[in-house]
Amino acid sequence: IIKEAIKIKEGQYVDKERFFIIEGIHLLEMALESESEIIKVFFTEEFKKRIDGQRLLRRLTKRTSNLIEILEQISNKLSDTESPQGILAIVSLKRYRLEDIQFKNKPFIVVCDGIQDPGNLGTIIRASDAAGVDAVIILPNTCDVLNNKTVRATAGSIFNIPILELDIESLTGYFRSKDIKLYSTDIRARMSLYESDFKKPIAIAFGNEARGVSEALLKVSKDLIRIPIIGKAESLNVAMAASICLYEVVRQRFTE
Repeated sequence: IIKEAIKIKEGQYVDKERFFIIEGIHLLEMALESESEIIKVFFTEEFKKRIDGQRLLRRLTKRTSNLIEILEQISNKLSDTESPQGILAIVSLKRYRLEDIQFKNKPFIVVCDGIQDPGNLGTIIRASDAAGVDAVIILPNTCDVLNNKTVRATAGSIFNIPILELDIESLTGYFRSKDIKLYSTDIRARMSLYESDFKKPIAIAFGNEARGVSEALLKVSKDLIRIPIIGKAESLNVAMAASICLYEVVRQRFTE
């Protein structure tokens, strides 16, 4: 069982199962509030002695019978953090299809195209959740959304927002059927973010840290947008840029 968990930690899972490891009270509580399947839970004796630990373990018994007490050194081996809390779980992320997306009001989707840094991808998912985005779509050549660093960077938002892995053809066909306008961020764009109308159904694409949005996606985008840089910085981190763009959408829609 421990060898299996280590393989999952290292990303050697079967893709169709979408297994990954989460650790710490916060992420376990977020998983409990979601529809994701909790496969196995590992906890230490020290964690079991804590009042909040006992409370969480009681809640977890209602979702899985696979609660396994482990030695602290095994917990440290499974953990990917500097200060393990003594509780981890193997979780299977719920798979979403395009028809599963439930729009809260006017469609608002984020597209991640070739993002390579797990921290950036996780932060974009977290910002998307905070901004009320309906779904995050992951295109090929983007880093693994179930990477340990990606999951931690989402701070639990991975459980709150539908995440779909699609190709460009499926994506653009869906956008046409729903009349969703695709914007792509590009430093060469003539139009500023603040000149754009985000009050209609939209999607915004964010690209690779070095190369930006792929040419294939730029060709099918309705408009290209850029964030004005007033100072001497050459560019913005993609996760920071995404947060700025998403909250401009929020600002425009809140002031309707």
